[in-house]
Amino acid sequence: MIELSESRIYEFEEFRLDAKSHRLFRRAEDELVPLTPKAVELLIYLVENAGRVLSKSELIDKVWDNSFVEEANLSQTIFVLRKTLGEDNKKPRFILTVPNRGYQFIATVKKIIPEDKILEESLLLDNSEQTPPDPKSKIQNLKSLWLAIPIIFLIAFGIYWFYPKSSPSTISEIKTIAVLPFEDLSEGQTEKYLGISLADALANKFGDLKKIIVRPTRSVLKYADSREDLSKIGRELQVDAVLDGHIQHIGERVRVSVQLVRTSDNATIWTGNFDDQFTNFFAVQDSISQKVVQALVVRMNEKELEKFNRHGTENAAAYQDYLRGRFYWNKRTGENLLKAITHFEKAIEKDPNFALAYAGLADSYTILAIYGAASPSESHPKARVAAEKALAIDGNLAEAYASLAFTQAFYDWNWKVAEESFKRAIELNPNYATAHQWYGEYLEVFKRFDEAHREYERALEIDPVSPMILSIIAGLYSVQGDYDKSIEKAKKILEVEPNFAWAYFWMGMAYEAKGQDAEASEMLAKTMELFGEPKECANEVREAFKKNGLKGWWTKRLEQIETRPHLKNFGGYFKALVQIRLGDKEGTLKSLEEAYTQRDYNLAFIQSQQLLEPIRQDPSYKDLLHRMGF
Repeated sequence: MIELSESRIYEFEEFRLDAKSHRLFRRAEDELVPLTPKAVELLIYLVENAGRVLSKSELIDKVWDNSFVEEANLSQTIFVLRKTLGEDNKKPRFILTVPNRGYQFIATVKKIIPEDKILEESLLLDNSEQTPPDPKSKIQNLKSLWLAIPIIFLIAFGIYWFYPKSSPSTISEIKTIAVLPFEDLSEGQTEKYLGISLADALANKFGDLKKIIVRPTRSVLKYADSREDLSKIGRELQVDAVLDGHIQHIGERVRVSVQLVRTSDNATIWTGNFDDQFTNFFAVQDSISQKVVQALVVRMNEKELEKFNRHGTENAAAYQDYLRGRFYWNKRTGENLLKAITHFEKAIEKDPNFALAYAGLADSYTILAIYGAASPSESHPKARVAAEKALAIDGNLAEAYASLAFTQAFYDWNWKVAEESFKRAIELNPNYATAHQWYGEYLEVFKRFDEAHREYERALEIDPVSPMILSIIAGLYSVQGDYDKSIEKAKKILEVEPNFAWAYFWMGMAYEAKGQDAEASEMLAKTMELFGEPKECANEVREAFKKNGLKGWWTKRLEQIETRPHLKNFGGYFKALVQIRLGDKEGTLKSLEEAYTQRDYNLAFIQSQQLLEPIRQDPSYKDLLHRMGF
């Protein structure tokens, strides 16, 4: 067997590096550039790992072969390399220092195979094929071949059976990616919004491609302040590849360094560096997205290409406000949603025809009441107006259709129209997890549980680490009476998000239904703490449980709801569920009527709530269902 020697000649900028002979040349003059042995070894390792951030410990281990050296040796060698390459520390072309992490080779590297090497190896192959075989060796080879066949078969079977089939072997097989928040190296940035905003903008762009599933920004935010091994992050997010990078805003310019890394083998598929005017942020975003799509060998038809290249506005200032809006929207708290609304409104002031800004406004108002920052009657009419305005400008925005559908269903109770809007949102973007999640909730309202499960599972396929989607699935199992499954799913949530309040809520509900009162008491008290209630309130219900069991727990809870200032806006629906536990049917019906007046989102699930069985035949209850359009 003739072994073809792999070329290790690389070109970057004005240099050519022959890694096999450890020599660096200036290409124009073919001039040998003098370097110390360790400097050239360090350069080779940097170049062969271009685009990847290399820690100081990794460089010392690889270049100094685990010898006892200090970081000063590395720093000095880096200094020598930069000086030799003519590097400008303020505007690095080759070696970027990544604070608190290490170094990254940022120049574009091209691997060269010399023509004479191709010819030489071709001749070697030709000659090997033309050499006449020895008859004795031929017989021996045949015997060896027959003996080897069972072994080859076993090896092939083992590879087929045990090798993880989810790992793509080729670039074109990559179907799921995560765009991590870009590390913001800009000086004077306290919120570091730029790196998260660029990642979100790119994720939304890729999300328009039906051939690729992109993890939502909210699921990758926890990696914004930590840069672990990229393949590990990819495995946690259950994706085939990860897009990672750095961004730096310097004066009037913005610089971005990007790498696309395959999860299965940590291979860098593509790297790129971009430098442009900050006001021309569109160009940077477009360049990155187009290069990634080319690297993934994704083909688009004319309609997909037009949608992919769309910005929604040509007003750079409006777009910056939009990005800031999305930055706060992804934080998902009442306070940050109000900030998001402010920035979306600023974007609309600068460009009244910016459909995406209206869609962002609709998204924010849609969930504002859920996060306690406004009443449904304050937020949902505004969500409807914003969504309709977005669709009047661009009738193909899946996000706007989903927000409109949510308002139509859970505020207007216009069920038939809402289902049409949900289906339209999913048709426009089958990879929009939120649309599947909300449509699943709609289906659950009508006890179409099998269909709801399908929508939730599809949402989970798109966003497998979303604690909210996982908690909704746990809730559905609870509603169906499968309490063990509900507890199992809730515990899965805590592996992703240890302090997610809804996980404890559904465990508490399931334990109560199973008659495990002590466990139910503690899970529900923990829920109160995680939703931000004073610790004294949680301790009060714990003490009440010790004295009078769950009846004492719920009696104390009702007292808190009716007397504590922080609970003055407590929803009528959940108050009704406390009262029905205590056998107060009249109070339950009164609270349900309050929930109707409030347009309480949770009231929509009234028909599947098993706790309400004692009042099903009451005329007031039946009248309430009729008024809700059931």
